[in-house]
Amino acid sequence: MARTPVKKTTFLEAVAACIQHEKEVFQFYFRQAEELPEGPVKKLFYQLAEDVEEHIKMIGEIYSQVQGGEGLPNLKMASEVQKFNSTSLQILMRRLDRNTATATRGNEIEAVSLATREHEDAAAFYTRMKDKFEDKGIQVLFGQLANFQEECRLLLESYSTYMTQGTPASQPSAYWEE
Repeated sequence: MARTPVKKTTFLEAVAACIQHEKEVFQFYFRQAEELPEGPVKKLFYQLAEDVEEHIKMIGEIYSQVQGGEGLPNLKMASEVQKFNSTSLQILMRRLDRNTATATRGNEIEAVSLATREHEDAAAFYTRMKDKFEDKGIQVLFGQLANFQEECRLLLESYSTYMTQGTPASQPSAYWEE
């Protein structure tokens, strides 16, 4: 069976691929949280896992915005995406899974570093890919996801700095909250 070229990806297929990626990231966060020792990093990973639901909701809102208010269809029933796991876009996105498939064996710094790298790679992927599509919906989706992933990366990078270097003396306990 011949694959549809990446440029021929439909907006719905792109949305489905992005949601699938978020589900993979959820599994990664949850697995890390389960392996980490009790403490703030474990709580961070549980929170990151909970936040994935909001990420998927955001993708649905982007879909609705682009489709003029139309709600996201049930992707399990949408015939257009029944075989999206074999689309060229989904195959490309699986390359992002190299981060989420890596085990950190409960090492807090390594787990935060890997999560940071995941967001960095996802931001770079969405930025690089958005202009490869003629579909304006995919361009909007990937552009917004690139910005979102970059914001997440910056937050995790800040947290990593906090973990490894401590907080500035002028802001001992309020560093992360701000």
